[in-house]
Amino acid sequence: MKKVFSIAAALAVMLAAPAFAADKAFECPAIKAGEEPAAVKDLRLNFGKQDPLNDPDALNAAVDKLRKDGANRTLVIDNLISAYCPVVAANTMLNNQQKASRVQRFASVVVPLVYGLESAEEIILNVPLPSSVIDAVNEKARAAKISPEEWAAGAVERALGGK
Repeated sequence: MKKVFSIAAALAVMLAAPAFAADKAFECPAIKAGEEPAAVKDLRLNFGKQDPLNDPDALNAAVDKLRKDGANRTLVIDNLISAYCPVVAANTMLNNQQKASRVQRFASVVVPLVYGLESAEEIILNVPLPSSVIDAVNEKARAAKISPEEWAAGAVERALGGK
């Protein structure tokens, strides 16, 4: 059985909800004025009507549209979370912890949806890693001229004696 380790998937779930302290307001990562992708604006307008977690067809349509527009999987996840976070932040019925949980839940639904298994032989592992480890993986992957996911999968296979 071939296993696929996805750093992007792990990061998306870990980092999707902005970190917050109990005494601070929930905030989404800032997007500089004029730099918001059109796809994010469109998604946010659609998400404002109904929570996409309650409308799987709309969420699937958003993923399909982003893919058809040429976005890679990581960018699809980033765009979806970037569009969803402000909708949650604006919900005055939720406290900070509930907002963070809602965005994390959204990410945990979106990641498997976007990384949908392409064959029964692939398994995606979501493993939380410290940012220093992610930085090291990215550096090693760049040096090897492969994606971080490919580098991590190879490292796991080598550690298990597979390569």
